[in-house]
Amino acid sequence: MKKLSTIAALFLAFAVLPVLAGAQTFSVSAESANVSGKPNDYLSGYISVTNTTNQNLPLRVAITSKQNLPTDWQTQICFFLNCFPPAVESVEGVLQPNETDILDLTFMTGETQGTAVVQVTVTNMNNLSDFKVLTYTATASLSSSSPAPGSFSFALAQNYPNPFSSSKSSMTTIGYTLPNAGHAVMKIYNLLGKEIRTIVNESRPAGRSTAVWDGRDNTGRIVPAGVYMYKLSSGSQSFSRRLSLTR
Repeated sequence: MKKLSTIAALFLAFAVLPVLAGAQTFSVSAESANVSGKPNDYLSGYISVTNTTNQNLPLRVAITSKQNLPTDWQTQICFFLNCFPPAVESVEGVLQPNETDILDLTFMTGETQGTAVVQVTVTNMNNLSDFKVLTYTATASLSSSSPAPGSFSFALAQNYPNPFSSSKSSMTTIGYTLPNAGHAVMKIYNLLGKEIRTIVNESRPAGRSTAVWDGRDNTGRIVPAGVYMYKLSSGSQSFSRRLSLTR
C-alpha cells in the first residue's frame, strides 16, 4: 500500500507540472486599445503589462500583424522605459518582480485617412507558449469642420531612443508637427524648471520636423544623468514631455 501511495503521489506531481509550467506569468490591463485623431498626427495606444511573479521576467514585444496600415503611416514601440525608432518592430527586455510598465504603440499618421489595426505579441522568453496578443486600432479622419486634407495638427512626439546615453556620443531625436508655418521654440529643462538647452528657435514650415539633442547644455557641457523635460512652443500652443539621459 505504501508503494502504491508513493506512485500515486508521483503521478499527481507530474500531472500538475504542465499546469504550473503553463501558468501565465504576466497580466495586461486590456487586450485592445483604440485611438483616433487627425491625419498627420501622433496617436498613442496604452496597455499596462505586469509581471505577476516574484522573479525577473524576460519578455519579447513584437509587431506580428499589420492590417490596412497606409504606406505613409509609421508605428513606434515604447516599452521597457524606452522608445525605439519606428523601423524597430521587435524588442526584448526584462520586467522586475511585480513591475508594471506601459506598452505604448504610437501611430504616426500621414495624410491618408483610414483605420489601421496592428497586433503586438508579448512573449515570455523562458516559456514561448506563454504569450498574449494585443490589438491596437488607430483611426485618422477629418471632421466636418476640419481643414482640407494635408492640414496638420500641433503635436510633439516621444523622443527616441529614450533613455539615451551621452557617454556614447549619441543623440536623441524628437519629432514634432506644426499646424501652420511659424516660429517654433523647443527647450530642454531640468525638473526644477531651469532651462538647460534651446534646440529649436527658428521659423518652420507647416508639417513634420525633427530636432536632436546631444545631452549638452547651452555652454556645450554634458549635463548630469537624469530625467529632463522638453517643451515645444509655437504661437499660443505648447506641449511638453519627459526624457531620460543616462551615462
